[in-house]
Amino acid sequence: MDKENLALFLGMLSGDGYLGIRTKKAGYKSFSVEFCNTNLELVKLFDELLYKLFNVKGNFYSRVRENRKRIYDFRTYSKLIFNYISFLGFPIGIKRDSLKVLPIIWDGTIKEKVLFIKGFLITDGHIKKSGAILFHSGSKLFLEDLSQLIYELIGVKREIKEYLQKGKFYSYQLNLNKGESQKILSMPPSHNGIASVLSF
Repeated sequence: MDKENLALFLGMLSGDGYLGIRTKKAGYKSFSVEFCNTNLELVKLFDELLYKLFNVKGNFYSRVRENRKRIYDFRTYSKLIFNYISFLGFPIGIKRDSLKVLPIIWDGTIKEKVLFIKGFLITDGHIKKSGAILFHSGSKLFLEDLSQLIYELIGVKREIKEYLQKGKFYSYQLNLNKGESQKILSMPPSHNGIASVLSF
């Protein structure tokens, strides 16, 4: 298995992905790997990576939401893939309180760590006009891990900021200034899939 493609895949899954178990009317369970985004090119990239890694294609469709962007949903059913990803430590179901940087990434090469970060960036991150990077997530644990991972790569560690949304929900942000962002963005390797959806 190509570990660099796996790192990018897991970064994207950490952002907008999900492992689901559903019980059908007949009583049997289905095991799914899911991904959703408003950017169709990102969904196609996720599908492409899944195929390269597991030789399995998924299905995706779009739905229109009132006063919001069209969203694209991707789903594939494979208990083998589901089990493999969950075995790596990726949480099943709602992940905000349990998502962390996986051991396979901590133990990976610099290239794999960078691709994991970039995979998360193109899903739950944003490059500002100033060149600074903002990561946004509902998982404080994950962003704390991400901050440590970035520290290992460039020697800078940023604190996580907490925000209360609509008086009910907490979300978290990790910000890198322009110089720190450029260090991450300029690190190898290049990846055609990323280049097609986001210009570094």
